[in-house]
Amino acid sequence: MVRRIFKLFFGAVFLLGGFFCLSAQETAVSSLFHYTLENGLELFVMENDSAPLAYIEIAVKAGAVTQTPENAGLFHLYEHMMFKGNEKYPNQKEAYSALNKMGVSDWNGTTSIDRVNYFFTVPAALLKDGLEYWSYAVRTPLLDKQELENEKAVVLSEIEGGLSEPGRIFGAGVFKEMFPSCPWKTDTSGSPQIIKNAAVEDLKKIQEEYYVPANTALFVGGAVEHNEVYSLVNEIYGSWQNGKNAIIREKIETSPKNLFKTTKKLVFPDPRSSKNIGRLVFYLRGPDAQTEPEDTYAADVWSYLLANPAGSFVSEAVGNGDFNIPDADYIGGGYSTMRATGLISFSAAFMNDEKLSVTERAELILDYWKNQAVKDAFKNGTGYDESDIAKVKDRLEDSRIYSMETASGFLKGLSSEWASAGTDYALSYDANIVKVTRKDVTNFVEKYIKDKNGLAVLFVNPGYYEEHKKEFEKSGWQELNSENARWWKESK
Repeated sequence: MVRRIFKLFFGAVFLLGGFFCLSAQETAVSSLFHYTLENGLELFVMENDSAPLAYIEIAVKAGAVTQTPENAGLFHLYEHMMFKGNEKYPNQKEAYSALNKMGVSDWNGTTSIDRVNYFFTVPAALLKDGLEYWSYAVRTPLLDKQELENEKAVVLSEIEGGLSEPGRIFGAGVFKEMFPSCPWKTDTSGSPQIIKNAAVEDLKKIQEEYYVPANTALFVGGAVEHNEVYSLVNEIYGSWQNGKNAIIREKIETSPKNLFKTTKKLVFPDPRSSKNIGRLVFYLRGPDAQTEPEDTYAADVWSYLLANPAGSFVSEAVGNGDFNIPDADYIGGGYSTMRATGLISFSAAFMNDEKLSVTERAELILDYWKNQAVKDAFKNGTGYDESDIAKVKDRLEDSRIYSMETASGFLKGLSSEWASAGTDYALSYDANIVKVTRKDVTNFVEKYIKDKNGLAVLFVNPGYYEEHKKEFEKSGWQELNSENARWWKESK
């Protein structure tokens, strides 16, 4: 998984509980304001008048993590249907025409593990029109039967196109192994059979359960004034009701963290790989924001400490001739904050030579990660001292300042944090990250990394794999391929 480049910082704030915050909650970022409507809809406004534009995003806590084996893929399909007509714009042509009239050149919707979101940028003078557009799209989609059949074909073609794509094969295989009891909670594409059988009633069920104000947030930024935005949002969205079938603040159940008695090893013949280079990744389960938010702060600091070229994790590995890692850019690791699917990762690319076989070199690197690199986290002078942590906090603060150059960039990151960890977490992140100590980092390593077994995946060139297949099998590396990577192929 790709680790976040930065986290968002908002400083200590006092949060107002319940669904009844009708006045602005000003955060430590002077240009950022937070409201909660009576129906539970949240509104985040960032004032930035550097350009006469307004960014508008509506996000719903309804990603893959909320899926079941019966509806996996339907949240993505539903996302596609948002542009197919609604109560105001009866078909796709008129919905697109409305976008053109507002001068929207860049609009989109995405489905990820923790969230579905829709966004565009409009001239600031058309703020009300933009807010109304998403209100009609999200609240009153037509979900036409024929349009659904048309869109099912589009989504199925996307799934079909990804069946042979190496990155998707690898990702599907990793999630299947790391979350064996519920791999569909990490699969936004879902099962082709579920998409083929999808009916309008299935999508209406998703709408009634998840597309409700208490699961939704609006992110508005640019040349706007927060009180005006709130007034418009309350006018346009205030009548939106949650409904009797709404699923709010759902606790997500995923696979247990300590799954592996021994490290599981997969070899992935990847056509993108050169015969001269091998790549190894190693995954462990990390803290989840819904149950262990306090551990995520140390995990973030640990990620940055790991990336320090002068720290022992990088310097020792690059300096070890047996590993044959070219330089500091070829080794790393990290952690991604997720609602219920947090992962810790290590990665390294190494050159192949006659000194050691690929499997021998991979085993050495894996042993280093599991042993020496863990021990170094508890030693002084290895890149984990308080002075190193202070530098990390400075870097994170710099990232926050850089992210605020545009309202859209800042709010996109905030939207992700909101979906994965919630409002309280996002708004108090800065206050908590500055409290992280060396002991917190070592406690994180002790709890989630030390003596833990996980999943190792070794990327090799397909031709090399065929030439050395018996060696891989003898060393316990099982092949990962397009036929065994996807959970739904086994559930047929």
